[in-house]
Amino acid sequence: MFVKPPSLGAFETELARQFPYLARVVDKRLEAFGAPWADDFGQELDTVFRGQPERLARATRGYAMFSLDAMRLQKKFEKTRRYEAKTYEQAAKEVYHNQEYMLDLYLPGILLSHYLWPHHYRQLQFFRRSYLPLATSIGATLFYDVGIGTGFYSRQMLSSVPGLRGIGFDISPHSMAFAGALISSWGHVSRYEIRRQDIVAAPVETAAPCVISVEVLEHLEDPLTFLKALARMLSVGGVGFITTALTAPNADHIYLYNDVSEVISQLDEAGLRTDLFQEEIAYEPKADEPVPRVAAFIVRHKSA
Repeated sequence: MFVKPPSLGAFETELARQFPYLARVVDKRLEAFGAPWADDFGQELDTVFRGQPERLARATRGYAMFSLDAMRLQKKFEKTRRYEAKTYEQAAKEVYHNQEYMLDLYLPGILLSHYLWPHHYRQLQFFRRSYLPLATSIGATLFYDVGIGTGFYSRQMLSSVPGLRGIGFDISPHSMAFAGALISSWGHVSRYEIRRQDIVAAPVETAAPCVISVEVLEHLEDPLTFLKALARMLSVGGVGFITTALTAPNADHIYLYNDVSEVISQLDEAGLRTDLFQEEIAYEPKADEPVPRVAAFIVRHKSA
C-alpha cells in the first residue's frame, strides 16, 4: 500500500482544515499521476517548507485563494471571451509590486500549482522529458531565465544539469526575493544570480546556449518585441524553452492567445523556429466552453 510522504500529508491536512471543498485535490492528482507525482511534490514541500508549518499554512491558503480567483475570472471569461482591459503598468502596480499579494497569494499559488494543476504538471513533465536532455546534450554551462516568478524552472535547470550556472531576470523585487529563497533552499545559490532588469529596455549583451521563459508572454502588451529580445539572448546553436497561457484569465494577464498557431507565428517573426511543442488543457471542456490551457515550445534560431 502506497504511503503519502509526510510533507504531502501535512499539506493535505492543512488544505482540508482551511478549504474542505478543495481537500480531494491531492487524491485526484495521485489517481492521475501515481506515486512518482506524490514523491515529487512531497520532496518540493519538504525542501521548501521543512520545519516551517506556519509558512506552509500561509502557502496553502495562498494556493487556494489563487485557484479560487482563477475560477472566478474563468467564469467571467466564458461570457466575454476577453481579458479584463489593463495596461502593463496597471498590472505591475496591482500585482508585481504589491508585496502582500505577491508573497501571500500569487507566488505560493503559482509554486504549488506546478504540481496541483494537471496542465501545469504535464508541462513540467514535458520540460523534464524533452528540454533538459537537450540542455545537457549541447554541453550548456549557462542559462538565462527571463521572468523567473517563483524560480521554479530555474531550480529545475540547476538540479538537473551538473555544473550549470544560471542568471534569472525579473522586474518584481518580491519575485526576486521568493525565487532567491527557493534556489537557496535547494542548495544552488552559488550557481545562480538574480538581476532586476527589463530585457527589452536594457538588452542583455551576451547570448547564452539556453534561454527559458515560462508564462510571460500573456502578461505583456507587446509579446512580439519581448520574443525578439529573447531571440537575441539565445546563442546560435542554443535551445530555448518558452511557454504561455491561452484562454486563461488572471489578474495580470493582458495579451489573449486563443490558439497555439498565434504563438508559433510570433515565434517565427521573432526569428525562432519551433522544433517541438506541447499543449495541455486544465480540464475537459463542455461543448465550446473555453478552458485554461498552457503551451510550451522548444525553439532554436531559424538560421541554425
